[in-house]
Amino acid sequence: MTDFANLPADITPDALFTAIGEVLANEPAPANASPDKLLIHVSGEAGGTWAMGFDAGKLHIAQGTAANPPLQVSITTADLRAFVAGSIRDAVKAKVGNKAAGIDPKQISKLYKITNKTEQVRAYSGDLALVIENGADKHAITLTFGGGAPKPAAPTTTISITLEDFLALTGGELNPQAAFFAGKIRLDGDMNLAMGLMALAMG
Repeated sequence: MTDFANLPADITPDALFTAIGEVLANEPAPANASPDKLLIHVSGEAGGTWAMGFDAGKLHIAQGTAANPPLQVSITTADLRAFVAGSIRDAVKAKVGNKAAGIDPKQISKLYKITNKTEQVRAYSGDLALVIENGADKHAITLTFGGGAPKPAAPTTTISITLEDFLALTGGELNPQAAFFAGKIRLDGDMNLAMGLMALAMG
């Protein structure tokens, strides 16, 4: 079984999503599960597009596309590796240890069980970029709502945070609201998109 806390630094997107798919292969569809699929776009080396959703009552992730996705994720291969197998993953491991580091596919599957929020997600449109700053390095992941073509180079809203503060947030040492008012979480662009999604996530 894949050790997601110790993925190789040069892992390819396809190898990563294949490993995730193997873990999720037996995740059953919850009652009234939406047929919509999440699209993951990876640009750069060995990139492509992967669709994640339910087929024949089971959760799958495989290379491909889908029409009118309520949510799309855009990331470069370099940034994907930083998050799951590189500098950011290593910083999380150094802080919390192997057990809490890396991807947990089972947690990903839980997103599909929040079926009552699919229509609420559809009410939003635009691109929300999360940028983690690690010294001179910046690693970004962009979420696109509304089914339009992703615009990771020109997002509607950008949320920026240093790696140190990101680790404090994930470790529960820093309150998100306090971090925002202290300027540790910085918003650029349309604040309404970020605030609306924050309210949705907490509701």
